[in-house]
Amino acid sequence: MSEVTIHKCTPEDAVIVRAILRETWLDSYTDFIPLEDILWYLDNHYPTHQLLKMFEDPDNFFYVAEYDKTECGLLRCRINPSEKMFYVSSLYVLPGFQGLHVGSILLKRAYELAGEKGFNEVWLGVMNKNVKSLEWYKKSGFVFPVEEPFKMGNTVVNHLIGYKTLGPQNQK
Repeated sequence: MSEVTIHKCTPEDAVIVRAILRETWLDSYTDFIPLEDILWYLDNHYPTHQLLKMFEDPDNFFYVAEYDKTECGLLRCRINPSEKMFYVSSLYVLPGFQGLHVGSILLKRAYELAGEKGFNEVWLGVMNKNVKSLEWYKKSGFVFPVEEPFKMGNTVVNHLIGYKTLGPQNQK
């Protein structure tokens, strides 16, 4: 039986994190964001040296998922101390591994981590034109009360900000 495992990222994972971001962004966003804007954003917001700094930040938590020992998913969570909020900043699963519960396992890890850190809500953002992801998050219990612009390169898209209140089983 195939198995999904996750591990906390180490500096050696920076290359695979960038590869997962690139492949999933190209798969998810090229219908409404030009390729050059996607690549610009990746290169300017997630260069390897910046990822390494993020890995060291105690308010950032990166995990890579593997399916049958193949890296296929990414979770980045972060705490915003000034807002006292827990965010899922990134949750991506490579196209060939979607539908295999990789995303659900990563999201469950986010809930566990939020509970361990004393949070009872998990917040995230999703582009409104990324319908597949938006519907998945809604099915997972997220509500989206806020909409704001998000700029990727020269392209501005609507970004929905949502949250889910965690049950007592996730809270410490």
